[in-house]
Amino acid sequence: MAPKVLVVCGSSRIDGRLRHICSLAADSARAAGAEVRELNLDQTQLPVMVWGEDAQSALPEVALVRESAAWAEGFILATPEYHGSMSGALKNWFDFLYPELAGKFAGVLASTGGGTGDMSTTAVKTCFQWCHGFVLPFHAAATTADFDGEVLREAKVIERIQRIGRDVARYAPVLRAAFTEAQSAAGVEAGFAGLH
Repeated sequence: MAPKVLVVCGSSRIDGRLRHICSLAADSARAAGAEVRELNLDQTQLPVMVWGEDAQSALPEVALVRESAAWAEGFILATPEYHGSMSGALKNWFDFLYPELAGKFAGVLASTGGGTGDMSTTAVKTCFQWCHGFVLPFHAAATTADFDGEVLREAKVIERIQRIGRDVARYAPVLRAAFTEAQSAAGVEAGFAGLH
């Protein structure tokens, strides 16, 4: 079966550069045989998550976010770098999720004004790991100088993005299968999968 990959474009506004980055990664995952869905957070207007507010769970946007994350085996998560971290839109997406991310795999992308993207990508990786997910050990970040308008031109960055798309498609089903198998073990033999 084709690996299931969800690409999350983590900007609350239309961001052509971030969308272009996401498109490159999605195309690469598809070329590796993945079934890909794309979620643009500028089109999915989530409310600010309020812990324990049951009425939010009934909202169509929240249901879409949870269903698409539950469907996915792997994720490509992209964020603009805001004040040295991920966007509020992407953090809010995380806040609505937890079991849907556990035991799954993610690659991380960023667009930045001029920095290296290390702060935003580290924030995304940390958040995913705190949801008991696994993260690709490298990432890709594109700066303003790497673009011609809204089209990425820097070959090295494009190559990194393509590698991430292929690696998420490659490793996500392997990790998911191992996690699912571990869940059937008893006690500590199940590792952290036994907590889910």
